[in-house]
Amino acid sequence: MQLFEYIDVLKQPYDIFYTDSVHSPLHWHYYSEILYMIKGAMTINCNSKSAVIRQGDLCYIYPLQLHEVTQAQAAEGEGTERAEAEYAVIKFNLHAMNIPPAYLSRFYDLFLRRTQEEDFCMIITEENLRGIHVAELVDNTVKEYMEKSEFYSLQIQANLYTLLTVLARKTEKSGHTSRERQMDTVFSFGHILEYIDAHSGESLEIRELAEICHMSYSHFAKLFRENYGCSCKEYITLIRLGKAQDLLLHTDYDLNYIAQETGFFDCSHFIRTYKKWKGITPKQERLKNV
Repeated sequence: MQLFEYIDVLKQPYDIFYTDSVHSPLHWHYYSEILYMIKGAMTINCNSKSAVIRQGDLCYIYPLQLHEVTQAQAAEGEGTERAEAEYAVIKFNLHAMNIPPAYLSRFYDLFLRRTQEEDFCMIITEENLRGIHVAELVDNTVKEYMEKSEFYSLQIQANLYTLLTVLARKTEKSGHTSRERQMDTVFSFGHILEYIDAHSGESLEIRELAEICHMSYSHFAKLFRENYGCSCKEYITLIRLGKAQDLLLHTDYDLNYIAQETGFFDCSHFIRTYKKWKGITPKQERLKNV
């Protein structure tokens, strides 16, 4: 199960395309994501919540959120046949957008730091976007990325500024009186996946991770499962297995070295865990892919 989706934000700060896929696997990433429905409908499942987006809707998915796209269920009274979904995907690194300092804190509050549990994503419906030429703006963004004409990255950035401004203006925020009190905890927890990924080769204790987030062990464990669909211990193991698999398939390092580098107790622990995950041993995995 590969949860982490990687983009080299230094060499490729954007990934932009049209798609009709409504079966994306459960995943997360460090960058932000905007979805715009061209036609049809689909369901966004994010952490423990879900929402349907339909033709003309604009959706923003926060970084570090575990999410997937699935087929939207037919509403009562509708036939079982659903129109094909088609939508634009705009993935981008907010940190690479050179946001003016006067707006930086507000942009980070809106698009990086979730201050309310219900803010698992932003959705602006087609009805609330009337009079704004979002379809044309999105289409131009996709074409600029695909064609890569001179100064295309400047045009993409300009379009992203416009889309984010639309989202910011159309999104109603509430509960700001407690924002300052909540910010440290929410911001720390929101970046715990990044911390785990960076330190997965080391010894990671759940109690220490909870302390980093200024939480009790029980509250941290409960919140982690609610947000990411598995225990923190299970997630750490998945991250380690994913990195170990990458070393198995793309290097000649021996199993002892791989086990040590990816945070397993020893080689035998690595072999047992890998076989439980994949159904074959690491050595069999390597031989199968020679």
